[in-house]
Amino acid sequence: MIRTGIVAAVAIVAALFISGPALAQSGENAGAYDEAEAQAIDRMLMCPVCPAQTIDQTEVPLAKQMRAQVRELLADGATRKEVLAWFSAPERYGPGVLAEPPRSGYNLIAWIVPGVIVVAALAGGVLTLRAMRRRTDDNPSDTAGEADDLQPYLAAVDRDLSLDTGTERNDG
Repeated sequence: MIRTGIVAAVAIVAALFISGPALAQSGENAGAYDEAEAQAIDRMLMCPVCPAQTIDQTEVPLAKQMRAQVRELLADGATRKEVLAWFSAPERYGPGVLAEPPRSGYNLIAWIVPGVIVVAALAGGVLTLRAMRRRTDDNPSDTAGEADDLQPYLAAVDRDLSLDTGTERNDG
């Protein structure tokens, strides 16, 4: 009977010893995060030391630290918005770390101006094409008149280059 109790106790201790670390690591999703979400956030944060590169595009030590911080915040249960707010806080990196400026306040200019420029360029192009078409439609004979005015000069050039097909040149 004592022998069975000792075997049972050893079996229980062995089971706890083997399963303990696995339970501690898995927990109730403690420390788990979605890697796809982490990578999406990496593409939303600019590297402060690399010009025009997000932290997922560069391998400088600061970008590696920022990627690790993203994963740590996600593992602690932070949402995408909270992670971005953490990095863009004025005491850390400020709003300049965001690859996409917020769509509010002064930053709204960055979202509106490019659209206005595209629309203005298209409108300018359409108006220019209409003006060009109207000019040729109003004066269709101008181009024929210009060609007639050039005929004497063209004939002189042809004569000088011996390209006049009407007369043959006799060299000797």
